[in-house]
Amino acid sequence: MIRERVHWLVLAMVLALSAEALNTVGWFAWKRAARTLSIRPDAGAALLISDPLLALPSAVQRTRRMNARDLGMVSREMAVSSLARIGRLQTGWLPADPVGFVNLAREALLGDQVEVASALLEKAISRDATSPYAHRFQALVLLHLGRLEKALGHLALAEGIAPGLRSPVVELTEEDERRVRIEGLRLRRSLYPRNRVGTALALARELRSRGAEATAEAGLAELRGHPEVELELARWAVEAERYEEALKLLAGPSTRTAYPRALRARAWSMVATARDLSGDSNGALSAAQTALRLDPDSPAPYVTLAYLAQRRGDLQVALGHLRRAWGMAPADTRLLLRIATVAEQAGKSSDALLALERAVVIEPGSTELAARLVELQLRSGRYTEAAMSLSRALDRFPTDARLLGLAERLRREVGSH
Repeated sequence: MIRERVHWLVLAMVLALSAEALNTVGWFAWKRAARTLSIRPDAGAALLISDPLLALPSAVQRTRRMNARDLGMVSREMAVSSLARIGRLQTGWLPADPVGFVNLAREALLGDQVEVASALLEKAISRDATSPYAHRFQALVLLHLGRLEKALGHLALAEGIAPGLRSPVVELTEEDERRVRIEGLRLRRSLYPRNRVGTALALARELRSRGAEATAEAGLAELRGHPEVELELARWAVEAERYEEALKLLAGPSTRTAYPRALRARAWSMVATARDLSGDSNGALSAAQTALRLDPDSPAPYVTLAYLAQRRGDLQVALGHLRRAWGMAPADTRLLLRIATVAEQAGKSSDALLALERAVVIEPGSTELAARLVELQLRSGRYTEAAMSLSRALDRFPTDARLLGLAERLRREVGSH
């Protein structure tokens, strides 16, 4: 009996060691292929096509790390063969994982089999309906097939799952882009119920930006009483010059001690703005100071104090407050735009340029920020810098009308000097 137990124990140890050895071999096989692919793409692709060790389960598991960009420098024929083999291995060993079907779809696209690629992507999505990449990839294929509405549906779902994801890149008209954003926000409400207020506010802002103010306000009706909603509605009231309404909306968020100090500080900052615009400059300054006492580490009070100083014509003081706010919110591009505007008005073009350059780095996908930077560089007579900024922006957005107009303006201004 003891001998038999020892026998099974030895067998179990041998099997465990064998499994570990295979795992190690598979890891080394994938590591070698990945390293070779990055240094000598064609040689790396040859390993993906023919190396028998890459068929080990442990190696196949690691091939999930392979990105489409990894085959970017490989010839079309070798890319097709690499994707075909890796995709088949992945669907064989990892049948519940979408990655194999995605790679086979890439192979089909390279072989001009667009319908086949779409069918494979449907299989990938059926295995992971929460993959925003698979939805965007399917949308790209469907657009190629001329199925716009279905493509927009996949893009909206991707937007709902992962807001702001842009991989793979899908070119849309501005109107279709807006449709995708709005539908994505609507889907997000059901996908992320715990963030109901944040999603509702984002949707309301998007609708309002398109002129649908009544629809935006109706969407927030069921959330009235929530402090963030009251703040947003108060902001809209201020913009519409309904200052008394704004002050009534802000009464709760600004005074209820149960609310966080940071939120109350934001409310008092908005109270200051409403009072100033309604002609109560002393009340505005008092409200701004209350906001500062409540949360001296928040940028909102400093932004409000900067606004009041700017209204008085004291641009240097305004710029000082904005710099304090920037130190607390270094990635806030709206704040950077404010700094650029005030700095230029104060005659500090270098500070304005620095703020806009930083904003472009933070949001490289914003054509608005890129255009604002080029415009300021042109106004400052910095034509070489403007040409470089414009070149980078046009590389990303070659058809943007505003950027193309700036290119023509740059050509005229350089020609006249």
